[in-house]
Amino acid sequence: MRLHPDHILSFVELVRQGSIGGAAKARHLTQPAVSNQLRQLQQDIGEDLYRRQGRGVALTATGEAFYTHALAVEQALKATEAFAEGLGSGDTGLVRIASSQTIAGSLLPAVLAAFQHRHPGIEIHVDTSNSRQVIDHLGTYDIGLVESPLARELPADYRAVPLGQDEVVAVMPRGHVLAALAAVPLAQLSDLPLIWREAGSGTSEVVEQAFRQAGITPSRRISLGGVAAVLEAVRQGLGLGFASQLTLKRRDAMLVARPLKPRLLRPLTMIMPVHAGAAASILAEDLRTSLASLLA
Repeated sequence: MRLHPDHILSFVELVRQGSIGGAAKARHLTQPAVSNQLRQLQQDIGEDLYRRQGRGVALTATGEAFYTHALAVEQALKATEAFAEGLGSGDTGLVRIASSQTIAGSLLPAVLAAFQHRHPGIEIHVDTSNSRQVIDHLGTYDIGLVESPLARELPADYRAVPLGQDEVVAVMPRGHVLAALAAVPLAQLSDLPLIWREAGSGTSEVVEQAFRQAGITPSRRISLGGVAAVLEAVRQGLGLGFASQLTLKRRDAMLVARPLKPRLLRPLTMIMPVHAGAAASILAEDLRTSLASLLA
């Protein structure tokens, strides 16, 4: 059995108005049209829902029970229509973000908290991975946030939006011999144990490129997954690490950060479809202005 929503809505108005004529007026339909809808509804159900009584109608026991379900259908349809209208305006919807660890951990929380306060109807899901994984799975997300130069061209239906620049710095224990320097030359790192992010990380790619351009091959290297793991390895004395300066805003009693020489600057970029939905477009513009302000 499949019941037509319009027939159910006409029945709800029949009960509210007390007559077929009143229901027709409330539904902005002709009286014959509403009569046909109600007749078809009763045929589909297989039982009478009402009986004529004078100029009005009286519900049967089945009609009384059915009215409760019909009201639920009406409310669900109204909620669905409101949701659809909100999608068009950007007031509601789901936006999926894929973000590199640096951006997700250091920049997004404050920006998204302020955004949700202004747009409570927009639901946001954030998946955290490294920059290469974000780019490899563009079709899974509405917005991608990466922290490295784009290694390849984006599909024609995607665009890249510059957000600002970040700097990769050397991180070491406070007592490290290089902590006395204002900036750490790459050449002095070739024989030291180094802690790098995993392959595919924007941080790792920038550091690797810098060593290649300088013609330096580090002799001792440990690769770890995630910013937290790198910083903890440095705390434990495993070596000198590399991290975004954004991850080191809070003072750490055990660690110090020093810029590298030459400095390792990298772009932060937002990637999104050219034709994004309303909610995603609103969030993307908010991210663009908020992150650019934080990085200025």
